[in-house]
Amino acid sequence: MRTWLLALLSFCVVFGRELTLRESMELALKNSPLIRSAQREAKAQELQVRAARGALFPKVKLEENFTLGDVPAYAFVSKLNQERVSQQDFNPLKLNSPSSVSNFETKLTLEVPLWLGGRVQSSRKIAEHQHRASLLEAERRQEEVLKQVYQAYAEAATAKRALQVSRQAVEEAREHYRLAEQMHRAGVALLSDVLRAKVHLSKAEEHLERAKKDYQIAKRGLELAVGTALGEFEVVDLGECPSVNFKGLAERALQRKDLRALEERIKVLQESYRLVLSDTLPQVFAFAQYVLNSRDYPLGAQGSGYLLGVSLSWSFETGFSTLRRAQANLERKAGLEERLKLLRDSAVFEVERAYADYEKSMLTLRSAQDRIKASQEVLRVVEVRYRNGLARMVDLLDAQVELDRARFEKVQAVNACHKAYAELLFNAGLTQEVLK
Repeated sequence: MRTWLLALLSFCVVFGRELTLRESMELALKNSPLIRSAQREAKAQELQVRAARGALFPKVKLEENFTLGDVPAYAFVSKLNQERVSQQDFNPLKLNSPSSVSNFETKLTLEVPLWLGGRVQSSRKIAEHQHRASLLEAERRQEEVLKQVYQAYAEAATAKRALQVSRQAVEEAREHYRLAEQMHRAGVALLSDVLRAKVHLSKAEEHLERAKKDYQIAKRGLELAVGTALGEFEVVDLGECPSVNFKGLAERALQRKDLRALEERIKVLQESYRLVLSDTLPQVFAFAQYVLNSRDYPLGAQGSGYLLGVSLSWSFETGFSTLRRAQANLERKAGLEERLKLLRDSAVFEVERAYADYEKSMLTLRSAQDRIKASQEVLRVVEVRYRNGLARMVDLLDAQVELDRARFEKVQAVNACHKAYAELLFNAGLTQEVLK
C-alpha cells in the first residue's frame, strides 16, 4: 500500500493535477481582475444610491464665527445679541462712535428640504438606474471572462491533442524507418528508402517538439484568462463538440445583459432631463436655528435665541441655459436609443454568424473523420504492398502524411467547434450555462 501511495504522489508531482473546464471557470470568477473591477464599479454605484437617498434627510450645520469691529450698526447689534446693552449705549456719541466690539457667534441650524422641484427624486432614480446598469454590466463582464476561459481552455486542450497526434506520428515514423532498414537489409529496398524514412522521422520529431512548446504556451494563456497562476497542471480533453439547439437563441440574445444595461443608461438620461429642469422650479426649505453670542470665548452663552422659518427661492435664467442643458440630455438619450437599435440587430446577427461557424466546423469535423478512416485504410494497403515489394517508400510516406494531416485537421476542427460554441453562448447571453 505504501509503495502504491508513493507512486501516486510521484505521478502527481511529475505530471501535475488535472484541471477541468468547470474548475477553470470557477477560478476565473474568483480571481479575474476584470470581474473584480466590474464588481467594484457596481459597489460604487450602490453607494451612490445610498447617497442620493440620504439627500431626503434633514441637514444639520454647526457654525462658529468671530468678528471684531467698531462699525456702529455691528457694534450695537453685537452687544444686543450678547444681551449686555445698557442705557448708556443709547447715548448718541456712543452710537455714532462706539468702541471695538468682539463677538463669538455659534449657530446650530437644522434644514429640511420640503420641495426642490423634484431634484432629490430624480437624483435618486438616476443613481438607481446607474446601479442596475453597473450590475448588468458586471454580469456581462463575467460572461465575457468565462468565454475567454472557455476558448483558452479549448486552445490548451487542442494543443494537448495535437501533442498526442505528434507523438503518434513519431511512433509511426519510427516504425516506417525500422521497416525500411529491415527491407534494405533483406535486399528488397533501396538505401534511398531508408534515408527518406529517416528524414520523415526527423520532421515528425521536430513537429513533436513544437507541439510541446505550443502546449506550454496554451497553458500559460489559460492561466492569464483565469487570472491566477496554476502551477503544474494538465487539461482534460473536451471531447467532441457539444450539440446545439438553435431555436430560441436569437430571442435570448435580445435579453442580453449589455442590452439591458444600455436600456438603463437611456433611463438615466431621461431622468437627467428632469433633474436639470428642476432648477427652473421653486425650492422650499424649512429651517430651525439656535444662536449663541459671546464677547469673550467660543460657544459662550452671554446671549442666545432661536429662529424658525420657511424659505422659498425661485430663480429664472433669461439665457435659457438650463433648458438647453436639459435638451442636450434628450439628444444623448435619442443617440443611445439609435445605438440600442443597432446593437439589438447586431446581437441577432452575431448569434446567426456564430451558429454558421459552428455548423461549418461540424462539417469540417465530419470530413476530417471520414478522411482519417480512408487514410488509415490507404496506409494499411500501401504498407502491405511495400512489404511485398509492390509499392515505393515515397508512396508509403505520402500515405502517412495524408493520415497525419487528416488527424491534425480533426484536432483543429474540434477546436474551431468549441470556440464557435463558446461564441454562440456568449452572443446569446448564455455563457453561464457551461457551469450548470
